[in-house]
Amino acid sequence: MNARALGIARVLLAAVALLKLWLFLPDLIPVADEPVPLPIVPLPAVPWPFVASLWAVAALLLLFGVAVHVTGGLLALCGWYCLLLDERTYSNHLLLLTLLVTFLAVTGGGRVFGNAERVPGAAVFLMLTQVSTMYLFAGLAKANVSFLTGRVLLRQVGVDSAVLPLPLDLLPLPVLILVALGAMVYETGLALALWWPRARPYAFAAGIALHTAFVLTMSSPLELLCFGVAAIAVYPLFASWRPGAGTPVPDSAGPVPKGPAPG
Repeated sequence: MNARALGIARVLLAAVALLKLWLFLPDLIPVADEPVPLPIVPLPAVPWPFVASLWAVAALLLLFGVAVHVTGGLLALCGWYCLLLDERTYSNHLLLLTLLVTFLAVTGGGRVFGNAERVPGAAVFLMLTQVSTMYLFAGLAKANVSFLTGRVLLRQVGVDSAVLPLPLDLLPLPVLILVALGAMVYETGLALALWWPRARPYAFAAGIALHTAFVLTMSSPLELLCFGVAAIAVYPLFASWRPGAGTPVPDSAGPVPKGPAPG
C-alpha cells in the first residue's frame, strides 16, 4: 500500500470533516441544548461547544498529519458521539465519514510528501471495503418498484433547489424506467469495478461523474459534496492496493534491493 495515497486520503477526509462540522452544527445545537427523551445509547451530556471545538481542532491537526492516531481517534470519537446522541443527529454521510476516519486513525495517516512508510494493510482494506460496499448496497437497494418506475428520481433528481434542475417529468415513462435501471446497474458495477485493476481507471471516472451529478442535480449540494469527496478520497488507495501486500512499496525511493541482509 502506497503511503502517499493514504496521505492524500487523510487530507481529503480531514477537509471533509471541517466542512461537515459547519453543516452539522444546526442539527447538533438544538439536540445538545435540550434533554434527549429516547437516546439511541445512554451518553453523558457534553456541551455542544466542547464537541464542536474538539471536532474542529482534531480535524485541523489531522489535515496536517499531526499525531494521526490521537487526532484521528478524537475526530472519530466526536463522530460516533453525534451519531449515537439522538435520531435527529444521525446521517448516512456522517456515518461513512466516521467509519473512514476510524480506520484511518489506525493506519498512522501516511504522508503526502517524502518517502513512503509502512502502513497496516488491514485498516486500509476496511476503508476500501466500506466504500465499495456502500456503492453495492446503494445499487442493490434500488431494486424496488418505487425506484425502477422512476418515482424516486422524479422526487429527488432535478428538483428546483438543485444547482442544475432537470425536467425529468417531461421524459416518457419507458425512458425514465431505463434511466432508473441504468442507475442501479451503474452503482452496482462501480462497486465491483473498483476491485478490478484493468477497469479501475474507468471506475474512478464513473465514480467522479456520479458524485458530480449528485451535487449538481439534487438538493443539499454541500452535503452531497462532503459525501462525494469522502468516497473519492479512498480512490487513490484502490489504485495502490495489491492483494496480499500488507505494507506499502516505497513510491519514491526506487526499487527495494534483493539479496541477503547486510551483517
